Amino acid sequence: MASQKISQFTAITTLASGDYFPVIQASGTTNKRVEVGVLDVRYTSSASGSAAQSTANTALASGNAALVVAGAALVSGTAAQASGNAALSSAATAQASGNAALTSLSTKYDKTGGPISGPVIVQSQSIGSSTYVIASGLITLNFGAGNNFEVVLTSGTQTLASPVNASGGQTGTITVRQDSAGSRLLTYSGSWAFQSNTAPTLTTTASGVDVLAYYVVNPSRINTVATLNYGSGTVA
Repeated sequence: MASQKISQFTAITTLASGDYFPVIQASGTTNKRVEVGVLDVRYTSSASGSAAQSTANTALASGNAALVVAGAALVSGTAAQASGNAALSSAATAQASGNAALTSLSTKYDKTGGPISGPVIVQSQSIGSSTYVIASGLITLNFGAGNNFEVVLTSGTQTLASPVNASGGQTGTITVRQDSAGSRLLTYSGSWAFQSNTAPTLTTTASGVDVLAYYVVNPSRINTVATLNYGSGTVA
C-alpha cells in the first residue's frame, strides 16, 4: 500500500474486524498502521472495566439502599427510645401512685380490729355468729371471742359467772337452752345485773329456750334483759 498522509486516510466511524487503527509510527519515510486486532485486549479490558463500573454502580445503589435502611432503622430506634422513655415515665407514675397508696395505708382500717372514729353504715347485713357452749357447773363466757352465745344446760344447777374480756359498749345475746332432760336451773354471779335486781326464772321444760340480751356498761356491770319460753329446740 502506497504511503499516505494521515489527512488522506478515509474516516472510519465504526470499527470492524480487519480494520486498521490510524496510528503512525515515525520511521523514516515509512508509515506503519496499527491493526485493530492488536487492540482487542484493550477493547476487552474496556468492556471488563465497563462491567466493573456497572458492578460498582450496582454496589453504589446497594450502598444507597443500605443507607436508606440504616436511616429507617435510626428513625425506628429513635421511636423505640421515645416509647421506652414514655414507658419509664409511666412506670414512674405507677410507682408514685403505689407510693401514695402505701402512704395512705395508715388511714385504712385494720381488719384484725381497732377503733373506728366515724359512723359505720352497713348496706347489706352485719352478721355475728354464735359461740356454742355445752356447759355444766360454772359457765364463764369469753366475750373477746364474740357477742352471741348459745349455752346448753346439762346439770341440775349451773352458775353464769362474769365473762372474761368484756368491753364497755359491747352488746349481744345469750341463748339458754335446756337439754333433753330439762329441769336445769341457772344462777348468776359477779357482774350480771337485772331489772329491779331480780334474776329471771328460766324455762325448765325439756329443750326449752330462753334468751338473755345484754349491754356491757363496763366489765363489772352488765345490764341484762331476759325474754322467756321460745318453745323447744335450738335457735343457733
